[in-house]
Amino acid sequence: MVSFSPAETERQWDYELLQDGAVSGFHDEKQLDHVVSELVSLGYGVAQTRGGNGTSLLGQLLSQVTMRYCGWSVQNLDAFCDALRYIDFTGVTGWALVIRQFDEPFGADPQWTVAMADTIAQVSYEHLLMGNRLLALLHSQDENVTLGRLGGHEHSWR
Repeated sequence: MVSFSPAETERQWDYELLQDGAVSGFHDEKQLDHVVSELVSLGYGVAQTRGGNGTSLLGQLLSQVTMRYCGWSVQNLDAFCDALRYIDFTGVTGWALVIRQFDEPFGADPQWTVAMADTIAQVSYEHLLMGNRLLALLHSQDENVTLGRLGGHEHSWR
């Protein structure tokens, strides 16, 4: 079982994004909109939220994702990690988690927000090992938001 066929590695948005790590950041919201549209055309399920803080942001985001287990919770980042592992990929090419106005949660608690993004990167890797695709797309207008290394990849903004 492979996550991508050789043909899918040729100029396909999701492959290009995942090659640079599971968490991609955008300063230009129009560019983010274009990427989301491309992922939808590839058959991705997309869950989106705008701003927010802490567990309310996580709950809002994951309430849009189909799960294999209905008893999930996002009371903390450990529970969020577990919930991400229960994503159901049936009928979709993959899942894209989109957080717009990422600078809002980052401004409220940078350490927690970086840990959340790193959690997504880690679980994305676990899903890739099983042939499933999970990625996160972040939008921030604040050019001072820095995330450092996520899942072993140095994060950069597009």
